[in-house]
Amino acid sequence: MASDSTTDLWSELRLPAKPVIAILIGLGCVLALVEQLPWAVAPTTDWMLAVMALSAAAWRLDNWHPLAGRWGVVAAVTVSFYLLASWYQVPCALTLLALPVALAAALISLPAAAATAVAESAVLLWMATTATTAIDLAPLGVAAVAVWASWGIMIAVYQPVGQLAQWSWENTRRAQRLLDEARRRQGELNQALDDLAHLNRQLALTTQKLDQMRFVAEQANKAKADFVAKVSHELRTPLNMIVGFGEMILEAPTAYGERIPPALLADLEVILRNSQHLSELIDDVLDLSQVEADQMALTREYVALPEIVDAAVTAVRPLYESKELYLRCDVAEDLPPVYCDRTRIREVILNLLSNAGRFTERGGVTLRVWHETGDAYISVTDTGPGIDPADAGRLFRPFQQLEDPLRRRHGGSGLGLAISKSFVELHGGRMWVQSAVGQGTTFTLRVPIAPVAPIEADAIRWIDPTWEYRQRSTRPALPEGDVQRRFVVLEEGDALQHLLRRYLDDVEVVAVESHRAMRRHSSNSLERPPRHSW
Repeated sequence: MASDSTTDLWSELRLPAKPVIAILIGLGCVLALVEQLPWAVAPTTDWMLAVMALSAAAWRLDNWHPLAGRWGVVAAVTVSFYLLASWYQVPCALTLLALPVALAAALISLPAAAATAVAESAVLLWMATTATTAIDLAPLGVAAVAVWASWGIMIAVYQPVGQLAQWSWENTRRAQRLLDEARRRQGELNQALDDLAHLNRQLALTTQKLDQMRFVAEQANKAKADFVAKVSHELRTPLNMIVGFGEMILEAPTAYGERIPPALLADLEVILRNSQHLSELIDDVLDLSQVEADQMALTREYVALPEIVDAAVTAVRPLYESKELYLRCDVAEDLPPVYCDRTRIREVILNLLSNAGRFTERGGVTLRVWHETGDAYISVTDTGPGIDPADAGRLFRPFQQLEDPLRRRHGGSGLGLAISKSFVELHGGRMWVQSAVGQGTTFTLRVPIAPVAPIEADAIRWIDPTWEYRQRSTRPALPEGDVQRRFVVLEEGDALQHLLRRYLDDVEVVAVESHRAMRRHSSNSLERPPRHSW
């Protein structure tokens, strides 16, 4: 590929043959006109006809094949000079043999010029060794020197030209490749821009549909919350009546006259227990709907966590005693008061302790309370069957229960952990679980001890949490304020102070009339700085 490009390059640098042939024919015509002049030196008709005949032959060769025509031009010029030197006995004409070498370099190539120089040197050598020629050796030597000098000049001229042309050709090809690459990249960029515009249109449509679907979902969620609230309130009224009458009958069975049979009392206890369970379930559903609707109100105050823990432990201790499980409490003594909703945090602890007691068959539960770096931590660790880490994420979803025979036996609505986690997050905290099958389960919650100061929305929009704080290492280049000096003048009149104000423009003059006033002013001046001059 490189050799083909070099060949094409040299072919572009060659001179065409026909203009040279036309010059030779024109030269012959000029010589014919010169011969007709009165002062013509010698007749050159034969040589002129020979030149024109050789030129015509070269023209025909060029029409047949361009390379043959170029060699024909070189041969015609060479033969013309030999004929001129031999026919008319003009030895100095042999020095013109340098011209065919230059023509060979210009028309064909440098190797062709070298071949022409070798051929001409061979003819000159033959002429020098042949006795029939009447030309001296000196003109032959001069002609040989001229031939090879011409070839050297062509080498000196054409090699830099060839290198420059080669460099230009390579740069042109490189520029062409870069242009093709740029066009290809431009095409890819245009395609990418078209794709991006299409994706933007799709994104706009998707965003519009998403807004519509979000509006529909919000309306559906609101309708669900309203429905849950209405149904819960409708169910609460008859349930309250059932619970109230059940408690009254069980507490005073003789209120209705005759003694109620023990079997009926047992059935009433079952009815009361299930009614209370339904009432608690309705409360959980209402709490969950309020949390989802962001309408849950918290009554926060600084409370002592040990009191909340003791209340929750007291409520669940009968469950642990009935199952012969231990319930250990490890509460830090230096625990500060926590800013939280007493009732909601108690419900969270009570729910965790109740779940741990229900699902633990042997061993017991350990409750730990401590604080670290401004947060209070509460953990409940049991010795139960444990939870597969793959199923741990489902524990905090509403109405989700794990597929386990033990859990199905104990039942439940699947709302306790979801509501507890929501209560903790409403306090600005976090709740998580750590467990492994056969190694028990640990639920941990974290709540801030003190309320977090809210940041105004106008200011927080300028704060990036990923920014790194860098302490300033140089003092700011700010101009220092020009503090005006103060003079306190003690005199009965006002002559001195007027004089000072007149001649001291950059001084604050304060007049006092007694030593007590001066001391009082001196003590006040420590709190009030001198005035600044602007």
